[in-house]
Amino acid sequence: MATVFSTNMLIHFLLLVSTLHCTLEARRLTESTQDQPQLLFKYHNGTLLTGKISINLIWYGNFKPSQKAIVSDFITSLSSSPSQSPPSVATWWKMIENYYHLVNAKKPSSLSLSLGKQILDETYSLGKMLTQKRIIQLASKGEQINAINVVLTSSDVTVDGFCSSRCGTHGSSKSALVKGKNYKFAYIWVGNSETQCPGYCAWPFHQPIYGPQSPPLVAPNNDVGLDGMVINLASLLAGTATSPFGNGFFQGPASAPLEAASACPGVYAKNAYPGYAGDLLVDPSTGASYNAHGTNARRLTESTQDQPQLLFKYHNGTLLNGKISINLIWYGKFKPSQKAIVSDFITSLSSSPSQSQPSVATWWKTIEKYYHLADAKKPASLSLSIGKQKLDETYSLGKSLTQKQIIQLASKGEQINAINVVLTSSDVIVDRFCSSRCGTHGSSKSALVKGKNYKFAYIWVGNSETQCPGYCAWPFHQPIYGPQSPPLVAPNNDVGLDGMVINLASLLAGTATNPFGNGFFQGPAGAPLEAASACPGVYAKNAYPGYAGDLLVDPTTGASYNAHGANGRKYLLPAIYDPSTSTCSTLV
Repeated sequence: MATVFSTNMLIHFLLLVSTLHCTLEARRLTESTQDQPQLLFKYHNGTLLTGKISINLIWYGNFKPSQKAIVSDFITSLSSSPSQSPPSVATWWKMIENYYHLVNAKKPSSLSLSLGKQILDETYSLGKMLTQKRIIQLASKGEQINAINVVLTSSDVTVDGFCSSRCGTHGSSKSALVKGKNYKFAYIWVGNSETQCPGYCAWPFHQPIYGPQSPPLVAPNNDVGLDGMVINLASLLAGTATSPFGNGFFQGPASAPLEAASACPGVYAKNAYPGYAGDLLVDPSTGASYNAHGTNARRLTESTQDQPQLLFKYHNGTLLNGKISINLIWYGKFKPSQKAIVSDFITSLSSSPSQSQPSVATWWKTIEKYYHLADAKKPASLSLSIGKQKLDETYSLGKSLTQKQIIQLASKGEQINAINVVLTSSDVIVDRFCSSRCGTHGSSKSALVKGKNYKFAYIWVGNSETQCPGYCAWPFHQPIYGPQSPPLVAPNNDVGLDGMVINLASLLAGTATNPFGNGFFQGPAGAPLEAASACPGVYAKNAYPGYAGDLLVDPTTGASYNAHGANGRKYLLPAIYDPSTSTCSTLV
């Protein structure tokens, strides 16, 4: 039986910034160099939440009193209080007022939020596996006028789409008759990811599932699951206020919109970049990271304004230069047509008059700017060409490879003036493939060459077609996580190989500019952001999370691409970080 009670507990939180304060500098890495405009949200002429609104909490499953206090204190903290130390939750929330001024600058509406009723359902009345319909059913237990009903599910409850494409959601539903009328009421659902997917829904307080593997931060309220819930609840509250009925402020398709806070994913403080939440405040006693104070001395982690440009640092190491052969080591079964896709890409890196524009060679020319930065007076040059191709179709080292075995395979290529590229087929498992990487590059000592030991550069890329195409072959496959936009048609009609080209291109850019771990990169040397990996998911102008950008489309095949290559090929290549403009440079 559900019971009702009310409380006034206070907490600290970690919050995302509003889109209106996610400044141009904060988003430099999602822009091209071709005068790309700021990401401007469109107002779709719908109603924003206004007036005095109660936030009712429906607790589904088992939560400790201390966990309930974390969330209820956050809600209380949204209202300005003289006792809150700056920076405060209330200050963070005031950014939302800017949206109301955009709707009506002369007479802007106002919104006042307060903690309402709290309803407990500790008996799992609808079971431990919930559909979206059941979430709405639970949300309808709260008041249905002048309210936001927030459903919070415990860590042992599975919800449709939870941990695969979402950490929570918000929406609206028709109310029962209230004073003889039907109203729409707003609702939010957030799940506790502690035991199911903390690396996805509670980052940065847990090691991420994918991407750069930076150490997790200490949660400000010492509860990874609940502190993660606060982040997601904060983001969804911002979206609910500014687009409660799906026709307010948002960017992109209405079915997968970017809203006030979700447009700034992973940004919590100045100098944030993929895998790094930013320069947060740290509690000297607990070591916890936060960016906002709340009631009852709570602390939160929020993103900040006036974020500076991401500047790559040159660590004074050697860049690849001279004439370099790219040798391909094919491990496993590949069709001749698949090998041709990759070898044509390598050939396309060298300028050819026969290539239509925009071309692969033009894309690669951005790399020259790094050489000018390293030595403006006498910049070195790099000339790449396709070298030898070696086949290992018998899986000589088995179908499950370690990093050591990848280097062993790479050493089969020439070990001087070369990059040896190991390509593994779709039935080969490689350590950490599909969990934190789609490929890698590095260097290793060569055998004796003319009486000397050299370092040679290598790259490994795996075919993700059967293992994780939503991670390593996006945007040619439905993504595993994040906004669920439809997949694009692969330009060479091979999702796995076209995905490999994207990753190979990114790793080639990193290999040229940081071959031995001491060239150009940002962040820790163990998980660096390099020339292309600094621009994740950006392929064309107007790219944003879940949308690759305004790409070229082949009118015959419907394939999306941004570069022409040799032999009439078309490719999709990642943006490269342009050090001369501190932006992500795209071809289209």
